[in-house]
Amino acid sequence: MCDDVLFCKDNFYFLFLHEHSKLFIKFAVCKIELFFLNMLNRRFLRVKVLQEIYAYHQAEETDPVAAERRLLNHVDDLYGLFIRQLSFWVEVKLFAERRIEENLHKNFPTQEDLNPNRKFIHNRVICALEGNADLQRLMEKYKISWVDDREDFIRGFYNRLREYPEYVEYMNSEKDNFNQDKKLILDIIDNHIADDELQFDFYADKNLEYNSDYQLGLFLLWKFVNEMNEDFGSTTLLPTVYKTDGEPVNDDKQFVVKLFRDTLKNAEKYQDMVAKNISNWDYDRIALMDRIIIFMALTEFCEFHDIPVKVTINEYIEISKFFSTPDSRRFVNGILDKLAEQLEAEGKLVKIGRGRL
Repeated sequence: MCDDVLFCKDNFYFLFLHEHSKLFIKFAVCKIELFFLNMLNRRFLRVKVLQEIYAYHQAEETDPVAAERRLLNHVDDLYGLFIRQLSFWVEVKLFAERRIEENLHKNFPTQEDLNPNRKFIHNRVICALEGNADLQRLMEKYKISWVDDREDFIRGFYNRLREYPEYVEYMNSEKDNFNQDKKLILDIIDNHIADDELQFDFYADKNLEYNSDYQLGLFLLWKFVNEMNEDFGSTTLLPTVYKTDGEPVNDDKQFVVKLFRDTLKNAEKYQDMVAKNISNWDYDRIALMDRIIIFMALTEFCEFHDIPVKVTINEYIEISKFFSTPDSRRFVNGILDKLAEQLEAEGKLVKIGRGRL
């Protein structure tokens, strides 16, 4: 696992190791409220498309249909990782309950064994998750079972958990409310799980895709727990992969597919447009990541009539800051402004509804 991964609630950093390029990309998102609506918002979906197109070009693939299928599978894999990491806390709680019961039946129990501190196994957040029907349904869907991992992985984490200062303070505190229960989980994720190599290796062994999504899955977990309230119960539905899941038209999924398809399909046309609009610069010297970012923005300019030009430019400037070279932000901003003006002058920048904002 990478040594310089940092995870925190105000700024989120993770390293993405691309399986094809062997390239580490550091991605930072400041202000988590801008990053997620429900489970995954458009910026995250743009990033997943960017990653898949980059992989497509690095591997010199020729089958866009297979790449598109892989893209959708990767989005789903991330959601499955989130469900697995959510259910992990329930399994740790169940292990703690079994440990307490075993200690009560020792031949020579200690006073602590006979009078155990049950605060953790009564943690309101974890108990709510344990009784949630939707979590159980999703665990079945993603075939998540902890039976084979209880003795080693779960036991090992529980033993480490009991030594963490946040846990010790929580167990000894007289404060006993939902917010304190929630704070324990958030603090453990922030201060321990994010850089726990045993956790990373465990999930990576379950699914190779978790190599690149481990930290992002933790961020989804942190965001979800942070937003939980005391009304969360057995019938509460968990957030879906796409914000528009369950609606007659899944706009977010269609956005992902169309953005991916049209960016690949129009790559040669976009290449010519970019090459004609750069001065004192050789097109071949433009980093592949910058090209893809510009092509994706051009796709939104030309094919997504309900997305305002300013929104598109701002989104890809932000993405370029963390997925490309230090000078990329200025370059991407300049070329996109120029291309937008050209398309508008040629009558090719057609926006309707909210796209005109």
